[in-house]
Amino acid sequence: MTAFKVIFFRDNKGHCPVDEYIKKLSTIQQNKVFAYIKRLEEVGFNLRRPAGDYLGEKTGLYELRSARHRILYYFHERKYIILLHAFLKTTVEIPEAEIEKASFKKEICEVMFKHGLIDLGE
Repeated sequence: MTAFKVIFFRDNKGHCPVDEYIKKLSTIQQNKVFAYIKRLEEVGFNLRRPAGDYLGEKTGLYELRSARHRILYYFHERKYIILLHAFLKTTVEIPEAEIEKASFKKEICEVMFKHGLIDLGE
């Protein structure tokens, strides 16, 4: 049994950006990313470098780190992990534009949670 439930962010058109990003990867890369997601689901906040990292209080976001592939996520109610945004990291620091995209999606999620619009599968 897992301690956390992973939820993939889905926009109002039904697109799931993280899933769409992963599907574009090679099978080997997909398997690695899914192994990291599985580990994240098992250990949550205890996932540390090199697999994961906290981006800071300012954003409340975390990053899942599989090679140069990054998935930005956050914890909702300390039991749900919401995978928000994925991209290929090509710079030393995570570009602010990528953080802004994930932060925007996080805000959308919080409103959707507030109104019961996210299916938690429970």
